[in-house]
Amino acid sequence: MAQHGKPRRGSLQFSPRKRAKTPLPRVRSWPEGDGILGFIGYKVGMASAKVKTTNPQSPFTGKEIVKSVTVLEVPPMLLRAVRLYKKTAYGSKVLTEFSNFKDVDISKADFARLIFETQPSKAGFPRKNPEVAEIAHGGTLEETLTFAKENMDKELKFSDVFSEHEFMDVTGVTKGKGFQGPVRRFGVHLLPYKTEKSRRKPGSLGPWTPEKTPWQVAMAGQTGYHTRTEYNKQVLKIGTEDINPKSGWKRYGLVKSDYVLVVGSVQGPAKRTIRMKKATRPGKNFAVDFQGIVMDGGIKK
Repeated sequence: MAQHGKPRRGSLQFSPRKRAKTPLPRVRSWPEGDGILGFIGYKVGMASAKVKTTNPQSPFTGKEIVKSVTVLEVPPMLLRAVRLYKKTAYGSKVLTEFSNFKDVDISKADFARLIFETQPSKAGFPRKNPEVAEIAHGGTLEETLTFAKENMDKELKFSDVFSEHEFMDVTGVTKGKGFQGPVRRFGVHLLPYKTEKSRRKPGSLGPWTPEKTPWQVAMAGQTGYHTRTEYNKQVLKIGTEDINPKSGWKRYGLVKSDYVLVVGSVQGPAKRTIRMKKATRPGKNFAVDFQGIVMDGGIKK
């Protein structure tokens, strides 16, 4: 009888599998585009929405289907400062950071990043300290500084950055699961029941020569609470009206500010800080049209 194999779970590209440094994830690269290229929000929970697909090859074309969606609360952000960078042989180096445009020398700068501050006081759960993070602005250095000068200390809404039916990349920290063994962490097979000492371990730790354990061997360790990015998530709907169920959102509370519906799941538990940016590698994705969200009292348009 043929033996059915199974590829190992967990890509070796994600190594080492350590805990994220902060719950606010870092965005290492920004796509090309115009205007502000990202936004910060908070995960509320998941719901079901009725949609219609625009894919002409789908068997559900013209029919209403139900899809899982994630609700993200996106209160307006405040532009607080500008950070100038210079490109060197050892990477980009920070020259200066300022919020007052008087006597600013930009002759040595190559590009700039904008420093935004969130407003968790306008969200549905209490948090004292806001998140402060860099967000890129598409265009030249002069265009970025002009935008910053006109919008310093002003609010920026999610609808100013993204639009409905647009695809974006979502970065966040996954749910933490603590210290786990190799079976749960990498999905290795259970050994036969007569195996010496243990069954929930890898069959071999490596060759006799050289006398060391390769780093590719599935071992126990930290599971979850890793920074991960999901690509091409569709913005289904941007709303301001009431979307709260009768009892509120589980482990979150009430959505008090603007919100966005994202098709599919988003990593992390409720209240997790989520960073969104323009799609880095957009493909031939077919958007779906929003018809309504399924709530306790029926369907909300």
